Amino acid sequence: MKISALSSQKKDSNRVSMFLDGEFACGLSLNSVAKYNLFVGKEIDAQEYEDILHTDLQERLFNRAINYLNRSIRSKSQIQTYLKSLLIKKKGKWFSILDTDQEIKIVEEVLCKLEEYSYINDREYAEQFILSRIKNKPRGKRVLLSELISKGVSKELAQEKLDELVGDEYGMLKQTYEKRFKDEILQKDDRKKIDFLLRKGFNWDLIERFINNEFEK
Repeated sequence: MKISALSSQKKDSNRVSMFLDGEFACGLSLNSVAKYNLFVGKEIDAQEYEDILHTDLQERLFNRAINYLNRSIRSKSQIQTYLKSLLIKKKGKWFSILDTDQEIKIVEEVLCKLEEYSYINDREYAEQFILSRIKNKPRGKRVLLSELISKGVSKELAQEKLDELVGDEYGMLKQTYEKRFKDEILQKDDRKKIDFLLRKGFNWDLIERFINNEFEK
């Protein structure tokens, strides 16, 4: 394959589009162009092209992931999903061809690098998520566990952090109820209020304890 053109990209002067045999192949940073000594007319084989594309995409995905994380802390699974969707979205703009094995390898390498530099840490993510919920949107352990698992945190880690951080679940129930129903008394036959608490993840034992305490006032 021969490099037929290296054209500057309009939206980013630090990147160029590389064309091989007259067809768009991929976008590259100027660093990649210099690193691989790329120039119009140079012949490269399939393996060299794969190495060039792999290196540049890895750097590009890493930088995008950091920008994404700057908005909010994310779990490893969320970042993985983001990177995979980015590769799908950018096909034809960043590169022309990337097989499944290449995609998996690049994403895994970026995730490992992010973990190495402590940009992603599921233990820290679970802790911040739980503390934020306790402060702003109190929930029972059951719902919190489900939410963490849906974010990609393992069930074992989620349960460990919940046991560590959620000490006063009854207090959370009381706070949740009073925020919604103010000083209204909860009675055993009030299905609307009880169902509300159940949906928030509080078990029946806690709800019954709250009902009994309300009657004792």
